[in-house]
Amino acid sequence: MRTAVDRIFDVLQALTAAPAGMTLADIAREAHLARPTAHRLLADLIQRRLVRQLSSGMYVLTLDLAMLGFAQLARTGLLDFGQPILDALATHCGELVRFSWLDGERLVFVAEAQGAGPGLRYDGNLGRSAVLHATATGKCLLARVPPAEAIRRVEQQGLLGDSSLGPRSLKTTAALRLELTRVRRQGYAIAMDEAEAGAAAVAVPVVADADHYVGSLAIIGPSARLNRSTLVSWVPALQTSAAQIARITPLERYCLKPETSMRRRLGS
Repeated sequence: MRTAVDRIFDVLQALTAAPAGMTLADIAREAHLARPTAHRLLADLIQRRLVRQLSSGMYVLTLDLAMLGFAQLARTGLLDFGQPILDALATHCGELVRFSWLDGERLVFVAEAQGAGPGLRYDGNLGRSAVLHATATGKCLLARVPPAEAIRRVEQQGLLGDSSLGPRSLKTTAALRLELTRVRRQGYAIAMDEAEAGAAAVAVPVVADADHYVGSLAIIGPSARLNRSTLVSWVPALQTSAAQIARITPLERYCLKPETSMRRRLGS
């Protein structure tokens, strides 16, 4: 059974789809309401200055509803909107969840949620850039660019074959090409004891409108507890969460709060 709030939002959603205005009959039909009910709700919305009636008899939304939304965006950053998504995923998998944002050619860890309890767990470190070829997060980015560009970016970091990385990190460009081919085919990336010994991760790309890569979403935990099969089993949940984050990334340009603005967190 629909509540009064449900019916009001049905009316508002109908009007949102028709910026030039709608007749009472059209609103009643689109909102699945009887005409008297629709007329009564519209009268209430007009009184609240959320709707106005034109001289032609058509109904249109005012800017008051948009102004409420922009006021909320101006006081809240994108990371605040995305945090519940990370929290829910961390609770689901019981490990650290981390979101990295593409800043130029860098991938910077900007948000995380810890789902593991006390004891053996992996703790993140926000603000660092990802080692592109040795992290699941970085591999997702490299798999989105042409192979020659991926090699260039890795060579620019200067860490291919570096002894300070984990024992299973990629050592050659040939191995990197093979791994990125696998990531493109699978749609996700895995890193086991690569960026550092004892860490295991799985990541998927966060892709916004027009196939635009904006970052990566990863689950990380101790490799002593996580095997490849477990990591792969989390891919559907990761992809669902990544799609949820992708849907809110267009809001980033409107998020003005300095301490939570995505760009300001990256120091740009």
